[in-house]
Amino acid sequence: MKLVFLILFLFLSSKTTSQENFEPDEINLKNGMRVIFIQNKRAPVIAQMIWYNFGSGVEEKGKSGLAHFMEHLMFKGTRKFKDSYFSDYISRIGGSENAFTSYDYTAYYQVYPKAELKKMLQMEADRMTNLTLTKENIEVEKKVILEERFQRIESDPSAKLDESMRSILFPNHYYGRPIIGWKHEIEKLNYNDVLNFYKKNYTPKNAILVLSGDIDIENAKKYSKKYFGKIKNKKYEEIEELTDPDLSTNVFVTMKHSTVKQPVWKKFYRTFSYKNDLRKSLALDIGLKILAGGSSSLLYQELVSEKKMFSVVGGYYQGLTRGQGSIYLYAIPKTGINLQNVDKIIMDEVKEIISKKLTTKRFEVEKKKYFFDMIYERDGVLNPAQFYGEALTIGLTLDDIKFFNNKVKSITIDDVKKSLEELYLNKNYVVGELIK
Repeated sequence: MKLVFLILFLFLSSKTTSQENFEPDEINLKNGMRVIFIQNKRAPVIAQMIWYNFGSGVEEKGKSGLAHFMEHLMFKGTRKFKDSYFSDYISRIGGSENAFTSYDYTAYYQVYPKAELKKMLQMEADRMTNLTLTKENIEVEKKVILEERFQRIESDPSAKLDESMRSILFPNHYYGRPIIGWKHEIEKLNYNDVLNFYKKNYTPKNAILVLSGDIDIENAKKYSKKYFGKIKNKKYEEIEELTDPDLSTNVFVTMKHSTVKQPVWKKFYRTFSYKNDLRKSLALDIGLKILAGGSSSLLYQELVSEKKMFSVVGGYYQGLTRGQGSIYLYAIPKTGINLQNVDKIIMDEVKEIISKKLTTKRFEVEKKKYFFDMIYERDGVLNPAQFYGEALTIGLTLDDIKFFNNKVKSITIDDVKKSLEELYLNKNYVVGELIK
């Protein structure tokens, strides 16, 4: 903990202020692609992230998992940079790379020496449009993905419960189907499915390129225009976003599995997101950290440390989404407590915390910690690219991000209490239990 605050002190007291560090430059290419530059010259390194404005949400019904499938295949090479050339080159220059798929976006990133900027932009632009896809590598990768699904979901009863709960919580929206895809639908995906998905979605108008680190801005603009600016847009139709009806019944889901060693209780809510209401989302995020964020949270102190009714209790808010946000609560009760009673125990305690135990002192401590955590999360080379890319892709603006810290400062204890009161009254939830 002391080390964290020392780092924060050094960061805040450095000649380069946080405001200067995260003051972005931006250009818009003629084909509609946005390029963001965040300069930080503390080390001769650049983080490059390309964020595609789609994830599993653009998949056709019956073809779940295509976005994640395509993420795997983007490393298979192009006509110019064959097979694993891209990854091998990054390894040779001492860089690193990875990618990830979400409901709302797909992102690819590399961290590399600044002298490699031109080459890295060239290779990333090339695979946006010239990817080599064969029936053979698609079938091979399908087996890899099915094994990944088995390891991450099929063999994990907790993950299976989560999957079922989300499908009930979001019956109409793509947030209700797994990003990796349903097993029976992955098995049916073929060469034409993948090729059509690539041709339709990997297009400049769908992308935001973020460059962070020791950038020569003029060169970065020149090479961005040279390699990405020439790419023509493909025909792309925006998918109409569906909304979910309010849940009018209490939904309780049970997952039984022989490997479960102790019962687990979970509760998932639908709620607003940062895109819907930035101020309310900040208040809710701070409130959830006070309420259920780890062993110092009020729920943990009361139900685990004091009353010893639970082994674990916690929760968090997931609001960086294009559609509705989610709240997750979870608990492991001690022996003798019926899982059917856990919801009432926890919600009674939430009500008590809101009315009596959420003090001004506790709020100010958590708000200050939250403020410094936000600064720390945007330090370094890769973190700013992650922060800006995700926020812009889900629909926030550069001004939203620029004045994020000011918005945090403006949050009051009344804002936090109101957000937790809305949580208490929220009826759009699913309760689940994991038992043997």
